Amino acid sequence: MAGFEFNPGEKVFADTNRYTLQGNKVKFPVHCRCIVTDQRFVYFDMGKMAPFYFQLGFLFQLMMKGKPVTFPLHSVKLSRGKYARNKKTLSVAADDGREILLDNFDKTLQWFQNVLQQNGMSLTQTGEEEWRITG
Repeated sequence: MAGFEFNPGEKVFADTNRYTLQGNKVKFPVHCRCIVTDQRFVYFDMGKMAPFYFQLGFLFQLMMKGKPVTFPLHSVKLSRGKYARNKKTLSVAADDGREILLDNFDKTLQWFQNVLQQNGMSLTQTGEEEWRITG
């Protein structure tokens, strides 16, 4: 497990747990920590432990923190994600091609929009179901 530290002067907008789909070829639901700051979006990747996350039990889940993966906030693109037949996910992608799928498209997009609006930022629609962070 790698440590995570905030940058000096970094303002935290939201620090919460959300369901994500993680894994390489086959993705598994994982309840992980997601952080939105004025500089970046961070989620914690469970790596090879993702398939076993729900089988480990509550106490082991508390001990598993994962590896922090950072996306610069102004390079983040939000769009409707798709995994197999599931089109109800929110894709958070960086300009370099990295992507994470978050649960429940409508609620998660609204959560993102509320967090940003409360902190003087907003989402700008750039396509039919695609948004960029501005502000």
